[in-house]
Amino acid sequence: MEVGKHDRPGLAGWNGGASYFAHLMTYRSNLGLLLLAAVASMPAGAQSKTDKADVDWGPPLNAKEDGSFSRVSGVNDEALFLDMYYKKESQLQRMDLDLKKAYMKPVSYELDKKDLSSEGIWYVKDKVLVFSSLLDKKQDENNLYVQVYDQTSGAALGQHRKVASIPVESKRNTGGYSVKVSPDESKVMVVIEQPYEKGGAERFKAKMFDSEMTELWTQEVSMPYTDDEFLLGSSRLDNDGSVLVLGTFFPEKKEQRDRNKARQEVFDQYLLVFPPNGTDVEQHKLSLPDKYLQDITITLPENGDILCGGFYGTKDSRGAIRGTFFMKLDRRTKKIIDSSMKEFSEDFITSFWTEKEEEKAKKKAEKKDQELGLYSMDLSEIVHRDDGGALFIGEQYYMYVTTSTFRDANGRTSTTYTYHYVYNDIIVVNIDPTGEIEWLSKIPKRQHSANDNGQYSSYALQVKGENIYFIFNDSGENLFLKDGDKVQQFEIKGKDALVVLATVDAMGGVSREALFTPERRDVILKPKDCVQITDERMFIFAERKNEYRFGKVTFD
Repeated sequence: MEVGKHDRPGLAGWNGGASYFAHLMTYRSNLGLLLLAAVASMPAGAQSKTDKADVDWGPPLNAKEDGSFSRVSGVNDEALFLDMYYKKESQLQRMDLDLKKAYMKPVSYELDKKDLSSEGIWYVKDKVLVFSSLLDKKQDENNLYVQVYDQTSGAALGQHRKVASIPVESKRNTGGYSVKVSPDESKVMVVIEQPYEKGGAERFKAKMFDSEMTELWTQEVSMPYTDDEFLLGSSRLDNDGSVLVLGTFFPEKKEQRDRNKARQEVFDQYLLVFPPNGTDVEQHKLSLPDKYLQDITITLPENGDILCGGFYGTKDSRGAIRGTFFMKLDRRTKKIIDSSMKEFSEDFITSFWTEKEEEKAKKKAEKKDQELGLYSMDLSEIVHRDDGGALFIGEQYYMYVTTSTFRDANGRTSTTYTYHYVYNDIIVVNIDPTGEIEWLSKIPKRQHSANDNGQYSSYALQVKGENIYFIFNDSGENLFLKDGDKVQQFEIKGKDALVVLATVDAMGGVSREALFTPERRDVILKPKDCVQITDERMFIFAERKNEYRFGKVTFD
């Protein structure tokens, strides 16, 4: 039920005081998170290494002897856990926060000599829950299994156990599974998405377990909408067992046309609440006067009220983003108790645009009879503040596909598809404890790659004290960027490729420095594989030819 965004393990937040943050919760469609470092030589004196962070590398490793690294799947206060592949087997590796390996143990994805499909790994209390599925063609069932491992030793605590099943009528319509864990890790929910029925109501089954995977209850839920008129968004499992689901309701086509002509929002945003072990669905429409809510998300702190926010447009922006909004919802009733919004000024929208870019955007908006705005902004992070405030971090992200058709000497044609991934400016929104938006900051960047899922784009995030640190791949020409300068695009093989450390201070001021010294390196850090592991430290993963290394960035 997650659409396009994923939680990142191990991100901490600002600690203590009115302008500090307690912990960072992540909401990012598989957009990827971090950095690449192919640092090329620059003219002497062109830049210097930052004194805000130091990088330490572990020993060189290779896939044949040490296994191949897949991703960081979990982080806690004592260790981080890596998904590895070694000797044709999936492995779970535990490392302490100083990156010393504690163990690497095989994880089974086989049952009765049949290969299982991974459905995710979750870290609950002191256990590792490995979920997998198998399409049983003889029984016409799509079955979900869990196998439990001990976090400390990596030992399996039993065999695969079936926890859910979906009757299958067609190979193309088998339903699916997703797993949710409550913030306090007391509950684990398996969401069973039923096979699609044309014109039928959106429906699913939920099975609730405790942290030991003992079943507590099962319920079937039929949504008050059909599949065609309601698009499910992100969902969260609360500590009391209730399920919160964001969704977009699309009225019938005639009403959509009428709304469009009247320059009204053609869809409605809802928060649906499914009480624990109940079938009644609570519907809460989320709205602000004369605003069109876009890219809305919610997050659940361990304690306190629900935080909700995103970006909005207006009737005259026609899809463009004109500002940001914040809502606080009562944890028990789910009613809106606080809300605020801040419109982007024209200066903010056009900051770090050249005169030519600004003129072109204004002419385009004027031609379409709409207000100037931003496009494709994705609210990717929400940071909870100790004092009840919050920090939003958004990024401009979009992808598109181009095709090329060729004809060979025999007249046969073939078509190739190129997938483009674009990650541009970062926006930071600071919200005070009363729910008012204090300041906005923009960090300009341009990243465009093809056929790589954007793995070298986006940013890495570290929160320490009063500072927020962003690490991303950039062109060295942007290091001393001024408003009005053209923002140069990062090129993975560019001679001016540079890893930048951008710092946002407590007042919203932004500064940029080089993370490394300006020497040539043929090392590549991959974005989705770098995570914050403590208040001061970040785990990073680097590739170099046939070798790779784990490393850590320590922030002073």
